[in-house]
Amino acid sequence: MGRVIAVIPSRFASTRLPGKALLPMLGGEPMIAHVVRAALAASTVQRVLVATDHEGIAAAAEKAGAEAVMTDSALPSGTDRVAAALRLRADVAATADVVVNVQGDEPLVEPSAIDASARLLLSHPTADIATLSTPLPAALLLDPSKVKVVCGPPLHSEGLLPVSRGAAGPSGGGAERVGGEGATCRRALFFSRAPIGVDRQTLASLLLRGGGAADPNPGPNPGPNPGECAAQQHVGLYAFRPPSLQRFVELPPSRLEALEQLEQMRALEAGMA
Repeated sequence: MGRVIAVIPSRFASTRLPGKALLPMLGGEPMIAHVVRAALAASTVQRVLVATDHEGIAAAAEKAGAEAVMTDSALPSGTDRVAAALRLRADVAATADVVVNVQGDEPLVEPSAIDASARLLLSHPTADIATLSTPLPAALLLDPSKVKVVCGPPLHSEGLLPVSRGAAGPSGGGAERVGGEGATCRRALFFSRAPIGVDRQTLASLLLRGGGAADPNPGPNPGPNPGECAAQQHVGLYAFRPPSLQRFVELPPSRLEALEQLEQMRALEAGMA
């Protein structure tokens, strides 16, 4: 088993809710403390860093058991903040085989999801990045806040941006966990906020109804697999190899990334494995 480090990017000036990382949650502890404890509970993780731009977040992270790294408040994304923290802590980066980017505003993230992303990358030695997905209810196909991913067939060897397909997201409430028993590894083909990977008759029905369940009586010519949806809901948890992370943040934003507002499209367009 390789050495795995979790890095939690957490900036104070959140667009929607500044200072949310310090908001008290269950037990009166701040949100960032819950994320830190989830990362520490992951069995694959040997070290947890919090990359932040705020002394209060740094103090709360260290109290919860993480190591805080102060980073520039002007960094454009959480991934850039993770990469910056590793540049500042070159001693830590030099010992890591895998770096898991754990979002600082996901207090319900499951340790098993962190483990799944790390193990997925460790099991595919030539892959650069690994991520996760979970089943997507048809009612969410038209929701642009839910990122969809379509994948190729199950992988038996290295593939491009491998995705572990599990049964429930970090806050999904399903019986199984992301990357748990029964999960499969596939190659990501495309990510989108738009409805993708669905037969055209089902899509037409959803568009006419404005979302919700598809028409159970699709009429003539419903397509070969009426009602089938190949898309999964993407879970925003990434495992990188340290050199791949640095390569990713050095790439310019791509055209599809700008259109979809999804940074993972940069990796796909650049041909990262």
